[in-house]
Amino acid sequence: MKKVVLSLGLALSLFASDKLLAPTKAKNILEKTPLYSQLKSKIDKGILKIKGVEKKDFYIITLYDKRGEGNIFITKDLKYTILGNILDNKTKEPLRADYPAEKFSGNKDIVKEGVVFSFGKGNKDLYVVTDPECPFCQRFEKIAKKAKLGEKYKIHIIFLPLSFHKHSKAMIYYILSADSEAEKAERFHKTLTGDNSWRDFKPTPAQKAKIDAELKKAKKAVEELGAKGTPSFYDENMTEIKNRGQLFK
Repeated sequence: MKKVVLSLGLALSLFASDKLLAPTKAKNILEKTPLYSQLKSKIDKGILKIKGVEKKDFYIITLYDKRGEGNIFITKDLKYTILGNILDNKTKEPLRADYPAEKFSGNKDIVKEGVVFSFGKGNKDLYVVTDPECPFCQRFEKIAKKAKLGEKYKIHIIFLPLSFHKHSKAMIYYILSADSEAEKAERFHKTLTGDNSWRDFKPTPAQKAKIDAELKKAKKAVEELGAKGTPSFYDENMTEIKNRGQLFK
């Protein structure tokens, strides 16, 4: 258990020094980058909105609209702009901005309809948006298993197969073709921890059609939650859990 807590402590250290920037300061920092001239028109028209946090070595400026959001990393000396992901060498996790969670105001029924299966013995609900091929989901699965997260929560899985994961759909067909919730959960855990049984599985046309219909509902649930990636976590009120350490308290 001490090793699990230590692993989490390292992962959560990314969030410890976040300082929320005022919108005007976030914009002033963005103006120092070569990207601002390309974005100015949409920002001035209110199409793109800006928020940001200050970390120890970087500013993270987030641009967002109704369709989603993206991050721009800017060094504290304002000399360099970095696009893509920055990995923490200790945790191997991508650097993220720890923005305060917004209260869920969507349709809870749509989210519940997008749940593909559930497992766990706990009396608290936890909604997880995940992709079985996602390396960060696979890493979290190992931590969650050691910490026996399923004893604390009833965990509801919502699949988001990312387009750049070429095996994700095949994994999902294998998992969701199981006959029971328990067997789906077992296949899910095995797949995330390296089992390759999914490679030999070929869904029937009927199975594929049924699962594709389930994934359409899952996609609507993801959109309703506003999930931007995998894994993403939501509490019983469907408010996003940004500080993952909360899950293990």
